[in-house]
Amino acid sequence: MNLKEQLAAKKDEFVALKEKIEAGDAEAIKAGEVLSTEIEDLNGKIKAAEKANALLEQIGDNTIPEEGDDMSTQKANSLGEHFINHLKAHPAEKRFSVIADEFVKSYNDVQKTPTTSGVSAFATTYDRNVVTGARTPLVIRDLFAAETISGSTLVYLVEGAIEGAPAATNEGAKKPQVHFADPTPKTVSLAKIACFIKESDEYINDYAFLESAVNGRLLYHLGLVEQNKLIYDLINTSGIQSDTTSLTASSTAAQIADVIMKEAMDVQDQSGFPADAIVIHPNDWYKLRIGKDAENRYYGNGYFGEQSIPNLWGIPVCVSTATSAGTIIVGAFKTCGSVVQKGGVRVEATNSDQDDFVKNLMTIRAEERLALAVRRPAGFSKIVIGAGGATGATS
Repeated sequence: MNLKEQLAAKKDEFVALKEKIEAGDAEAIKAGEVLSTEIEDLNGKIKAAEKANALLEQIGDNTIPEEGDDMSTQKANSLGEHFINHLKAHPAEKRFSVIADEFVKSYNDVQKTPTTSGVSAFATTYDRNVVTGARTPLVIRDLFAAETISGSTLVYLVEGAIEGAPAATNEGAKKPQVHFADPTPKTVSLAKIACFIKESDEYINDYAFLESAVNGRLLYHLGLVEQNKLIYDLINTSGIQSDTTSLTASSTAAQIADVIMKEAMDVQDQSGFPADAIVIHPNDWYKLRIGKDAENRYYGNGYFGEQSIPNLWGIPVCVSTATSAGTIIVGAFKTCGSVVQKGGVRVEATNSDQDDFVKNLMTIRAEERLALAVRRPAGFSKIVIGAGGATGATS
């Protein structure tokens, strides 16, 4: 039942009470007062919806749902669309706050209607598909196991060393005693990654642009900071293995590959788990891919060969700028580390921040809380190629 149908029904109910109200029936008078308030509220909502439809007709889109429809329960194909569904349920004339369920120059500029030569034309004569800038694939987080916690700090226990050892004993001889040292507690605390943008009412009226802002840029940059933080925290974890002396900028592709294999074996030997991924910068992967033997033949498949999943020594390779050129990470990511998170990514919006209400502005904030738990540091190894990384095409 839409708003106008609801209004008609309320009016019918009011008419039905007319005689009792005129007769002084107390219950009828009370019910009439409630109906009167509801009718007034519905009239206001209908006017707000009509105003919104009029604005959309000016930009060639009059498909906005009527005010009062339950948009928050509609199926959404993305986090941005999910957020939009919540937003549409609030008229611009009223104060509100929206929390879309889970599913740092100082950047003080407000997102306003874009203009060209002083003419606001984006909503009527311009293609609404915005050409985006370069996007670094957000792939690092998926290498690790995933956990969720309810608090803000995680304490996990690392088993203590065994003191003594079992041994073969003769009949009737005293058996050796062993003792397991107490486990060592390790603590990781959640870090909050967050940012916000401000947008004007005029900008928000075009929901496609708002969804693009939420999906395409706000959340992407949040994920990019998250990805870089995970790699930074990992290579600065005490106890991980490393090789910082074997390779230089003049090292050949074969020499680099040999060290990677050695560190993969060290990972398995020291942690007990096989390496399941190699994280490498595009510059270093380039040198490995074009490496040639003494007869000028490519070590790999050459430029006509294909790899559905890049790999080295049978270990999947993750080519990413999250690690710097000259730093390669080999590890048993899934078994020796995990990303710990509380809840999910939260997108919240309000027009009640500071003086947003009187300026017809909205503040939109995105944030998440997470930490990296490196449960078995020996399951990772950092390889550093000296003197600036593996540059050039020397084999």
